[in-house]
Order: sequence, then structure tokens, then C-alpha cells
Amino acid sequence: MRLCDEVCRVPPPVGPWAERLLLPVFYRAQLYRAARRLNRVRVVIAMYHGFTAADSHQGIENHEGKHVHVRSFQQHLALLTEHYTVVPLQDVVRAWTTGSPLPQRAAVITIDDGYRSIYSVAYPALKQFQVPASVFLATDFVDNRRFLWTDRLEYAVNHATADVLTVTIGSQALRLDLTDAQSKMAADRRLRSSLKALPQEVRDHAVDQIERAAGCSVYHAAGGTAIYDPLSWSETSEMVRSGLVSIGSHTHTHVIMSRCEPARAADELRVSKHIIEERLGVLCDLFCYPNGRRGDFNSTTRGLLRAHGFSSALTTVYGNNGSDADLFELRRYNLGKPLVTGEAAVRLSGLMEMGSALTRSRARTA
Repeated sequence: MRLCDEVCRVPPPVGPWAERLLLPVFYRAQLYRAARRLNRVRVVIAMYHGFTAADSHQGIENHEGKHVHVRSFQQHLALLTEHYTVVPLQDVVRAWTTGSPLPQRAAVITIDDGYRSIYSVAYPALKQFQVPASVFLATDFVDNRRFLWTDRLEYAVNHATADVLTVTIGSQALRLDLTDAQSKMAADRRLRSSLKALPQEVRDHAVDQIERAAGCSVYHAAGGTAIYDPLSWSETSEMVRSGLVSIGSHTHTHVIMSRCEPARAADELRVSKHIIEERLGVLCDLFCYPNGRRGDFNSTTRGLLRAHGFSSALTTVYGNNGSDADLFELRRYNLGKPLVTGEAAVRLSGLMEMGSALTRSRARTA
């Protein structure tokens, strides 16, 4: 088996912190250029969430870098348009379904959740570079302005009225220090980890409890919630009419599909698809798994997606995709962290996976 054939089966060879150290080194060594040539028949899918034009944020707002600065996004678009052919996700699905050809070094841009910054910050850049993108909406967020639980949590921790947060999550009684930015970031991560482990039906009540304990809620924010705000349907419709943006489902309430009972999961698909098609007058057959890690989707979710007329599904599993890829387990590269252009170039080239494949190949022959 050739090395480039094996790449898609393996994860990055190192953990996230080591990867952050290695990426600039690999960029300076120019190794990514050869990797990009070797992977030219594979499709790379870039993943984003939100965007920002602000050079700084209040407290721990956006401390994980989920909202990419517009300058970084423009740098990524410059990289993609220079070295790749950016195509709509639908073109990839159609090509791999029918056997029709794709251009070499095909790339896809995807944006999850449905933040308003997609329209206010990212969309002007997409128009500037004239590249398409697929946006995946959590329809309860957009349709009813129900903020995502991760944002509710970040806001509550950031604006808590006391220096200590005492709360019970499941069976865990937590007493969390909130005296400075570092302790607040640690508390946000600890709570996020605990909340992700809860059943879907319990999580929202737990977030309600955290907001009460913190004495604040993003729903009652006096200073504005711009970074957390959802798209409006008029903004979304304008982007769709431009021909640059296609819309897919990210469920209705941003649930992790594999943790739902089948009836609940089916309802999430049905409702989100119906809302998008009714509001925008377009076919919705693209899907993106919330969270999207292994274990967040399975054979049951795949069957439900097919039954509801979806043609593909995106994960957050690291890697690129060949023509033999499972259309309901498409891999992506997360460019929604504070990366510089060089780091993005290395990640998109597939060099990290090739290193892992080479290590495994050597281990087998040793």
C-alpha cells in the first residue's frame, strides 16, 4: 500500500501542543510543498465557526480562538486561492457520487453554527476573493435566538458577580475560582468538559443553574452580545442569493447525535431541514455533526441522515479526503484557531498525517 493511500486512515502523529510547536518548524523547512503535491488528488475541507474584526475582547471572551480574526481569514483565503481550487461542497459530493472529475488540489470552506459574524465579517472576504463556502446552521439558534450552550457558559463565567462559583454538575460538586482571567479560563474548560458528558436533556438545565450561580446570563447582557449573536434569515438569504454560500443543517438544537434517542435525533434532522428549506427556498441535503468527533456519529445516525434526504455529513476528525471517502464521515482541518498562514499551509498540505503514516509503516517493517 502506498504511503499517500494510507494517510486518510491515521490521525495527526502528535498531540495539539506538540503540533503547534512542529507546524512552524515544518513550514520553515518547506516540507509542506512536497506533501501538497503528493496529496493533489485529495480534497481538503477547511473548518471555521465564528469571526471577529476586534483586536481584543473583554475578559475571557473568545479565549479559545473560535472566532477567527478577519485578517487571518483573509490570509487563509489568499493561500487557498493561490494553491488550491476552492469548490462548493456540493460539487465534491456530486463528483464522488457520479464519478465525474474534480480539479486537482480541490478545497472546500465550511463554517459551523450560524454566527452573525459569518455575514458581517466573513462574507465580505468571501466576496473579495470570490470563493464559495458552505454554512451549517443550528436552526434553533438562528430561528429563535437560543444561544449556544458553550457561549452561555463562557459569558456566565466571564461576567460572574462573585470570585467563586459554586455549582453541582451531575454528581460533581464544584467550587471554582474566578479571581482572574487564568482561573476563569480554567473554570470554563472544566465546566465545558463536565457538561459535555451530560445527557442532552440535562445539559440545558445545568447551564441554567450555572447562570443562576454566576448571577448573569447572556440573555440579559447589558453590554451587548455581538460575538455570540446568530445570523438573521434576511442576512442568510442574501448570502445564498449571491451564489457563493450554500446552507446545510447542524441539527436544530446543536445536539450530539449519537447521544440522542433515535426519535429525538430524527426530529432534530427533520425540523432543521424543514426550517432551512422553508425560510430560504433551497434544498437542504448537506449536514454537519455537532462536536463531530468519533463517537458522536454512528450507523444509526448515518441511517437517519439517509432517510431524511441528506447526501453527506462533515465531522471534525482531522484529515483530508480521497475519492473513496465515506460521504457521511468527511474529515476537516480546523483553521478556526489563531493560526498564521504558514501553519495553515502545513496543516492543509497533509504533511502531519503523512508523518504518522510513515511512522506506522516503519513500525510494521521493523
